[in-house]
Amino acid sequence: MKIGHLTLVLLSAALLFAACTSEESEVRAVRLDNNSLEIVKGQSAQLSATVVPAQEAEFIWFSQDDNYVKVDENGLVTAVALKKDEQNPSEVLPVSVYVKFRNGADECLVTVLPLEPSSVEIQAEANVIQINQGETITLQAKCYPEDADITDVTWTTDYAAVASVKAATGVVKGVAPGFAVIRASYNDKVYDEVTVQVKAK
Repeated sequence: MKIGHLTLVLLSAALLFAACTSEESEVRAVRLDNNSLEIVKGQSAQLSATVVPAQEAEFIWFSQDDNYVKVDENGLVTAVALKKDEQNPSEVLPVSVYVKFRNGADECLVTVLPLEPSSVEIQAEANVIQINQGETITLQAKCYPEDADITDVTWTTDYAAVASVKAATGVVKGVAPGFAVIRASYNDKVYDEVTVQVKAK
């Protein structure tokens, strides 16, 4: 009876070990709810992961490069900086975020979008700038927040017959006596204005 009882215990232990091994190997896949994200620099997005077949899991999250995209232990992804292509600086490359559980893993490609200006300010000491007819001045504009990735503005005038302005450079020329409003704008939504008075020679 003792030998039979020992055999039964050993058999039960073997079956339990086999069940545990089977349970560990039954993870067929780890799946993310998104495999691609676009996030504006400084903002965050939440990723969720599931296991196939469904079961409780403690996931491991990590980023390809924390300098550009970070992810915390709960799958919260934060866009840190734009990863620019060295060969083509105007192109932004995606950064991979990975989730892992046991032998399963999945990947999300995260592209960091540029932070756009929320305000524009023309750098002028007065609301009315006086110049002489035929004279030129170069206006400067600053975009905020200061870490905005886009800092180019477009310059326009409401009265080119009085004061003209070069759209890309902000160079204003006094054409004829009078007043003109010069605008620096980004995307026609965010802008600042200054009045230019052209005085006769």
